[in-house]
This record gives sequence, structure tokens and C-alpha cells, in this order.
Amino acid sequence: MIGRVFDDRYEVIRKLGTGGMAEVYLANDRLLGRQVALKILSGRYAGDPQFVERFRREASNAAGLNHPNIVQIYDRGEAEGTYYIAMEYLEGRSLKEIILKYAPLSPDLLVSISIQIVEALRFAHRRDVIHRDIKPQNMIVDNDGRVKVTDFGIARAGSASTMTEAGSILGTAHYLSPEQAQGQPVEAASDLYSLGVVMYEMATGRLPFDGDNPVGIAMQHVHEQPASPGTLVPGFPPSLEAVILRALGKRPTDRYLTAESFLDDLRKVQEGEAVSPPPTFVEQSTRVMPAGAMAAGAMASASQSTTVRRRATDDGPVYTPETYEEPPRRRNVWPWVLVIVLILALAGGAYAILSTWGNSGKNQIAAPSVLGLTEQAATAKAKASGFTLSNKGTMPSADYPAGQVARQVPDEGTKLEKGDAIQAWFSSGQGKVTVPNLVGLTQVDAAQQIGAKGLKVKPMDAVDATKQPGTVIRQNPAANAQVDAGATVTIYVASASNTVTVPILTNMSQDTAVANLTALKLVPVIQQTASTLPLGTVVDQSPKAGQDVPVGSTVTVFVSNNPTPVQVYVPDVTGLSPSKAAARLAVYGLSASITQQETPDHPAGQVFQQNPGAGVKVDKGSTVEIVVAVTPPTTTTTEPPTTTTTTTAPVSTDTTAF
Repeated sequence: MIGRVFDDRYEVIRKLGTGGMAEVYLANDRLLGRQVALKILSGRYAGDPQFVERFRREASNAAGLNHPNIVQIYDRGEAEGTYYIAMEYLEGRSLKEIILKYAPLSPDLLVSISIQIVEALRFAHRRDVIHRDIKPQNMIVDNDGRVKVTDFGIARAGSASTMTEAGSILGTAHYLSPEQAQGQPVEAASDLYSLGVVMYEMATGRLPFDGDNPVGIAMQHVHEQPASPGTLVPGFPPSLEAVILRALGKRPTDRYLTAESFLDDLRKVQEGEAVSPPPTFVEQSTRVMPAGAMAAGAMASASQSTTVRRRATDDGPVYTPETYEEPPRRRNVWPWVLVIVLILALAGGAYAILSTWGNSGKNQIAAPSVLGLTEQAATAKAKASGFTLSNKGTMPSADYPAGQVARQVPDEGTKLEKGDAIQAWFSSGQGKVTVPNLVGLTQVDAAQQIGAKGLKVKPMDAVDATKQPGTVIRQNPAANAQVDAGATVTIYVASASNTVTVPILTNMSQDTAVANLTALKLVPVIQQTASTLPLGTVVDQSPKAGQDVPVGSTVTVFVSNNPTPVQVYVPDVTGLSPSKAAARLAVYGLSASITQQETPDHPAGQVFQQNPGAGVKVDKGSTVEIVVAVTPPTTTTTEPPTTTTTTTAPVSTDTTAF
């Protein structure tokens, strides 16, 4: 796959990762000239309708969620016997990688990351989309500290009944909510429970529940209470602990029911306000799980019931499990009363869901750009578009004069509810900015401080065994230096390792090999060599693939100097517009010579002939003659078709997708 052009458009550079049903590659979109993350369904699943539908659902769900904290979907399609999604590529790392390398995270960083995730979930939940697979592997943190949620592969409308498909529980067992583990209906609070698990892991560096098999882990989610973060991390903020423990409530009613309420408490923690703790005593009886939700052997102890008591102590909550035999139950009328209440509640819930579904998206409007406007003009433009404007203060800017909007959140084109606020920061007119002291901060905190000053950040890894990994150990320019607004500040972040593995480069094009090495912070050196391979193809490399070398090392790339022209197959461009035909030919390294011909037999403005024809093998760089239909003028006499002037189109003429 590496070095290939997938679907005649995406030049694959390197593999980014492998998931449960797909592989993700970094690719260059040759049509639009940008890098994308290309997610390709594994071949063994391409013929399975269930997995194909799940893959299609991911693209559909995420494509409808335009939010700064949700990965954007650019394109989707079917090619080469499988299915793919082209999505936004982010320079950064997964939250799981950050947890494994740096946890326990600082409370400020934990809250900052959590707020961004909750913002994304709030946006999705308002559109009745439940993610269902919240875990740190599905969160990307870019170099500026921005978090984006990805992988909506098992997301569904909130009214979907259960989490099970084909008798299996989807999602990762470590992050499942109790209702997911039991095959019960999933709701917004289920995503928030999973986020509580992620926050617990960020706070302590360990999972609240672990075990040897998924069934045992899921059982713990249903019946057991985790150790409080404060008992594992001395000095952990009580308010933040209260938020995490409330999110981990066993029943949806014990935890946050909406992302809005979750966000409110996180904001309080961020501002140093007190948060109401969860109940200090929790009693919960074991319930038999529905058939199919768990392995039958997992219910061997269903005749017993477990009570979990939590009592507050000076050192934090302590959980004490007590096991006892459940006494015989007497028949009474209360179950019938509960059934009636449940039916009424379900009816009301169904009505609310249908109402939300019916109204979803009705008031969504694309946010306008207010950049470069004065406050009065920006307020008027926001109001005219159905929004309000929120003045967030001033910031230095090298691009906008004093008093004009220098930054806005959300960006232009983001879909918002009518009446929502557009946040605006106004240029202070300052040409110089004082660089803050970043040494000792985490990479994310440093990036946020730099961004608030109107500066850009460039993180670099630096090996220092004496410093906590992820901590800024030096910076350039130094603290208190005066720099131009918009300047770049390089931060050197402590890393336990400073080596990378040399990738496989042979048989790639020279451009792809260079891009691959540059992305890994290696320095390519090109040498020509005699070979029978096509001109520009990588023949050999030194060091060899698989060797670990220090970041910044030189890799010699031996490239074929074979003068024999590279040949390609001419694609079919009939039925396309001239610009799209030229763009499609450009993907193959061919140019277009366009001729117009009057004819009533073909739609005007479309190519109806080409020479050479589709499938013919020609030298790369050749010209393909294409004939475009033109509607003949109405006349009383019959004249033979005429041809007009011929022009030669450049290799790349249009970036419109075809």
C-alpha cells in the first residue's frame, strides 16, 4: 500500500495505525493538494454487510457533525474492492499515547482536555448522535493542545435500542458503561460514563477496572466501585475527584445525564469553585444480565447479591464490598406499579426523542467570518446571520489593525444553533509581544499560553532523563523576549526516547519517500543510481528499513536514473467537464488538449471524445486530446459541424472533486 495511488487520487505516504476493522494511512490528496488521514476498511471485512454498514455509518455520522473538536470528514467512497474515508489529518498524538507517556496528568491539563471532549459530545448529543465508543484511542491531541474526537463507527441515533450487534458487545471493555455491558439501551449518559473512565485514567495513570478477560472487566463496571483518585494520587483536587466519581455512577440517574451539566461542573473546577460531591453512600444490588450480553459462565454467582458501601474518611472515600445471600422475595404490587411508570416514561422519552430528531438541524446556520471587522460591524454581521457576538477582549496581531477582529471561535462555516454566540478577540494593535516563560509547563499548557499571546508554537522532542516527560525544558526565543505578533516560539519537550524507526522506502516515488522521512523528522539525501526501475523510483536506502536511529539522522535514498519514460494508462474522461477531465488526467501525469465541436448529439460542455482512448498505455507527461460538445446555433441552413481553436490545458487546472 505504501507508495501507491489509491483510487487514482490518494498517494499513500505511511501507515498511521491499525484499528479493529480498518487501517489508517497518511496520504497526499493529489487532486486538492493536501494531506489527509485515509481510513481503509480491512479486506477481510469488505464483504461483510454488517462491517460495511458500520463503516458507512461512521462517515455519515461524522460528516454531519461540523465542530472544532470533532475530526472533519472530507470524502468517502468505494475503490479497489473495499471502502474508505478521507478525513482531516492532525499533527499530534492520541490521548492514549499521552496517558501512557505522561500520566498522571496535571489537574489543569486534565480539565482542559475533558472540557474539549465534553464540548464535542454536547454538540453530537444535541443532534441525537451517541458515540458509543468513547476511549482515549479515539481522541487526537494536536500540537496546539486542541482535542478532536474521532471514530463514530458504532455511533447511532439516541433512540437506537441496544449496544449489541450480532451477539457481541461493541466498544472496548475497559470503557464500557454498565448499561452497555448488560446489553441495555444506550443514552447520552453512557458516553459520559466512558468519559469518566478516561478522566480517571488521565488522573491516576491506571484504569478503574481491569482484568484478564472482557467479561470480567464488564462485570466490574456493573457491580464494583473504583478506588477514589485521591487515594492513588496524593493532593488530588476534591472537586475534580467529585466530578470523576459522579461520572462513574452505576446508573444513568447517578451520573451526569447531559453533557451540559457535566460541562458546568468542569467549568466550576476550572474556576476554582466547589462542586457538590456524589452521594457518600452508594448501595446497589447485583442484577442478572440479559441473555446474550455476557457469557453464561459469568453469571455463576447470580444467586448472591453484592452491596458496596462507600464511607468518607479523612483520606478520601473508601469502598468496602460486603457479600451476603439474598433473602427470598415476596410478591407485591410494586412491580406492577413500576411497570406502568416505566411504560409512561418510555412513551414520554420516545416523544422527546422524536421531537428532537424532527427538530434536529432546523435552526443550524453556518457561522460567518467576522475577521477584520470592527466590533460594531462584527456585531451587525453576526446579528444579521442570526447570532450574537461575544467580545472576549484583545490580543496582539500582526495581521489586523487595532480594533479589528483578529480571532473568532468557532471558525467560519461551522454550523451553530440560531442565537448562539460567536466569540471574538480584537487586535490590540501591538506590533511586539512579550514571550511568556514556558519552562516547566506541560506541552499543552505551553501551547495554550503561546496561542493566547497571538504567537505560534513549534514543539520539538528533547531527551532529558532528569525531567518529567512532556515538560518544556527550554524555549526559543527566551522568556520576556520581544517578538513580532504571529511569530513562532519553539519549545523543547522532555522525552524518554529520541529515536525513530527507519521506514520502508524502496519502490516508492522520490517525492513520497522524502515526505515520509520528513514526517518522521529524518533528513533525506538523494543519490542517483543506475537501475531498470522507472525514473525517480527508490531503488535502495541507507540505513535499511527497521533500524532505530536518532531523530534528525540522515537517510540516503538511492533513486533510479533510468531514462526510459514511465508509462501510465489513460483514464476515461468522457462525460466530464473540460476542467474536471483535465484534473483527472493530471492525476496520471498527463495534460489535456481541448477542442470544442458543435454537435446536437451530446450534452453541451461535456467531453464526448478522447484520443488516445481509455486504457491505452502512454508515456507519462503525454498530451490527451479531448473533444467537448458545443450546442450549434439555431439556423435555417444546414452546415457541417465545425471545430474551433485548440488550447493546451496545464497539468493541473481544477481542484474540484469529480
